[in-house]
Amino acid sequence: MPKNILLYDLLISCPGDIKSEIEVIEEVVEEFNQQFATTLGISIRTRHWSKSAYAQSGGKPQELLNKQFVDNCDAAVALFWTRFGTPTDKYGSGSEEEIENMISNGKQVFVYFSEKPVNLSECDFDQYQKVQDFKDKYKSKGLFYCYNSDEELRKIFYAHLSQYFLTLKQITTLVEQRSSKLLLKAICNGEIKDSAEVVNFDFNGIENREERLNRIRKLFGEILKSPVKKCKSEYNTSLGYKEVEISEEKVELISKVAEFLEVELNENFFALGMLRENMFNNLAVLGGGHSLEGKEEEKEKYNNILRLYDTICSFSNWCSVEECFGGMKAIKLCLTNEGTMYDEDIDIELYLPNNMLLSHREFRIPKEGILSNLEEDNSLNDLFEIKGTESYIDYESSCKPFNQVYVPDTPSVFPFGGRDYEEEYKNDLDDIFCYKIYEKGNEIIVKLHIDYIKQHSAVAFPTPLFLKDINVYNDIRYKIISKNNADVISGSLQVKTHKMPNVEL
Repeated sequence: MPKNILLYDLLISCPGDIKSEIEVIEEVVEEFNQQFATTLGISIRTRHWSKSAYAQSGGKPQELLNKQFVDNCDAAVALFWTRFGTPTDKYGSGSEEEIENMISNGKQVFVYFSEKPVNLSECDFDQYQKVQDFKDKYKSKGLFYCYNSDEELRKIFYAHLSQYFLTLKQITTLVEQRSSKLLLKAICNGEIKDSAEVVNFDFNGIENREERLNRIRKLFGEILKSPVKKCKSEYNTSLGYKEVEISEEKVELISKVAEFLEVELNENFFALGMLRENMFNNLAVLGGGHSLEGKEEEKEKYNNILRLYDTICSFSNWCSVEECFGGMKAIKLCLTNEGTMYDEDIDIELYLPNNMLLSHREFRIPKEGILSNLEEDNSLNDLFEIKGTESYIDYESSCKPFNQVYVPDTPSVFPFGGRDYEEEYKNDLDDIFCYKIYEKGNEIIVKLHIDYIKQHSAVAFPTPLFLKDINVYNDIRYKIISKNNADVISGSLQVKTHKMPNVEL
């Protein structure tokens, strides 16, 4: 599971005589990170000129260091022993400038003075005196601590680091900075919006009636252009050959559709030339069918006629689907997380007037056999699922593997086997519309559970919500409860409507 870590930059500021202490500071920070990075989401990164600076021209050394990384640090630890450092334009040394700038910007500075033994004969007295003067300057402010060994520094610094970053104020800040921000929003034309727009159900962009008719017209045109004509049979059926013909049922249906579409069929429309079946072809028998023998254009024409027939049947089924679901009003919703932390185990409650929601259990029931005869890519799930885009993921993608919602890929509504067609159909809808719906007084409560949502992301609802055809749609009140939010989130989503043309079927 991805984790959110709040990163703090800690400046290590010290003159050149401080050496082993730098390693101690690094080790203490690493220990702190190992203990608290996972539990509290706090991580500290050390910054020091020896590893954070890079070669740059066009400015004075300290100014360049300030721009490169010093000014962006959140806190600093400064250490002094016998040297004070090189003066800058404004201060006695670069370390002093860094300390003063951090304090003036309200940032935490840990200042330590080493009291390790010093051989005065080997040190620069002026530098040593500047350290003592600087120490006296901050003595009255209580801003520094002294240490006699690296081990003592280790203990003192770890205590100070923990006290600062683990104070109640700091943790409160962390919680505010590392939190999810869940909101209910709408989807309109594939984009996330602050208000919902009531629209006519568009069958999820699946090929509509006119597009299917155009496919039928195109197939008629391809068959009419075929050069294949009627031919007198020149083979003996006793040798295991059978002339290929289009069945009367298919001819009758195709002819009726051609008349409806005002397509004039010529005398050779159903002619297949010398196309024949070899009834005893071993490969065909093993494959469960017969082998076609003839010219390529004859086979192509035959396949186009079969494809035309199937497309017409599919069109007929689709018309029944459009008659069943066409003209319904719908809105599409999603959950967004605009915060800096993921969230999980989320429960959403929508409150709607009881005359507003059209439950999927109130949908019209298609004629028996219609859904089971649809093409595989036109299942119930394909009709109703809100598919993911670059702006939001689909609902199923937000489910944890052990809590995956089962949605049938193809219709399981079969008109045989002793099943109750109507109940089977409603059960399939229950799988797709995985909401819990309750009545309470004059309201209907719609509940949805979402397993997981990343920061700066959105999860679409499983399906659109369908609304009854009333003159005025009320805004939707909602509540959101989640694992990583202590408070119940309450809000209201505006529902906009306008005069929409009814779909004539």
